[in-house]
Amino acid sequence: MKPALSILVVNYASWGECVGALRSFADNPAHNADGTPMSTEVIVIDNCSPVQDEDAIAQIREILTEFDHGELILHDENGGYSKGMNLALSHARGEWILVSNPDILIKEDTIDVLLRKMEQDDSVGAGLPEIFWDEGLTARLPPNILPTLRDLVGLGLAAISHKFLYRYSRKRTRGAVEVWAAEGDVEMPMLSGCFFLMKRSFIDEIGFFDERFPLYYEDTDLSRRIQKAGKSVLQVKGSHVVHLYNRSGQTDFSMALERYWTSRRRYFRKWYGWFGQTVYDVIQWFLKTEWAKKRNARPPQPHLEHIGEHNEKPVLTFDRSYDKFVVEFALDPYFFLAGGTFGSGNRWCPEDSMFKGFGPTTYYFRVVDISDREQREIGVFSYTQVEPQVFKEMEVVE
Repeated sequence: MKPALSILVVNYASWGECVGALRSFADNPAHNADGTPMSTEVIVIDNCSPVQDEDAIAQIREILTEFDHGELILHDENGGYSKGMNLALSHARGEWILVSNPDILIKEDTIDVLLRKMEQDDSVGAGLPEIFWDEGLTARLPPNILPTLRDLVGLGLAAISHKFLYRYSRKRTRGAVEVWAAEGDVEMPMLSGCFFLMKRSFIDEIGFFDERFPLYYEDTDLSRRIQKAGKSVLQVKGSHVVHLYNRSGQTDFSMALERYWTSRRRYFRKWYGWFGQTVYDVIQWFLKTEWAKKRNARPPQPHLEHIGEHNEKPVLTFDRSYDKFVVEFALDPYFFLAGGTFGSGNRWCPEDSMFKGFGPTTYYFRVVDISDREQREIGVFSYTQVEPQVFKEMEVVE
């Protein structure tokens, strides 16, 4: 029997996370509008992972038997996320195509909510869930900003000027809060390639991932083609996904970064022609000049408060109590890509489910008062989580 839904997953060195993702798909199956189970197939492509985890592979093969059809393809090359997804699509037979990263966990109604919305509204080209950092659904990951030439220039100026950084981040925060606090569906400027639903007939009409983008920007490019075809990219309220952020990229950071820069330049060339590529190249050249490097070396957050290096939850304290604030969290002090969570009072610390996702590195937090239109910045903080064994050794030395 031909399946109605095809779930496509591309894995690279994320075997453990991939097992968890497939387990969550099996435990939270899709349904037809009348409540009956939807015929589902899962196609998993491994992009030539450097280590073949035989135990995880066996678990994956076992979980795949729980679907109407399941297939694990051990690809003999790593041609990038786009090429892996296109290979998965060539094996898919479903009317609906669900794209997923391997580091995803879904909830009971995640897929059904997307399906019902897109069945009822043909103007939606791609349906997106609300994406969270943690299983407790307390911290949201950043909504994507569509890269434009204007945004490219803004990022360049923000890298060398406190004034422009403040303006850029203030605008980005306002946009993010609107999405995070929305009480209904939200039309988005672009989708996130980590998880989205499309109709196969529409994919056949506009094409799938452009393989010129080996990693990143393939979702940006697809978003623009969806909108060019007159359809929307819609975040659907009530569909929830947990994204164990960027686990695949972290397995080979240097390769991921190289592919990111390649894809970024090709994106501006494709959508803005030679002019766009020239603007991109000039900005990149400028940021590498000694003058720009000196400007960039200055602390981007001059009033940053470091609150310690330890293994306990970070606790942020404020000058007074606030009715409602947003805490943005990022891995760099520029906050160009920042998640967020809401709070109130004169202090904040992460929920257990959020803190569970922390690892040994430095985190940056910016707290903004959103109880009025001014959205005044309350404070900027950094916290370093150390390795557990290092922390114990420090205690012994003391």
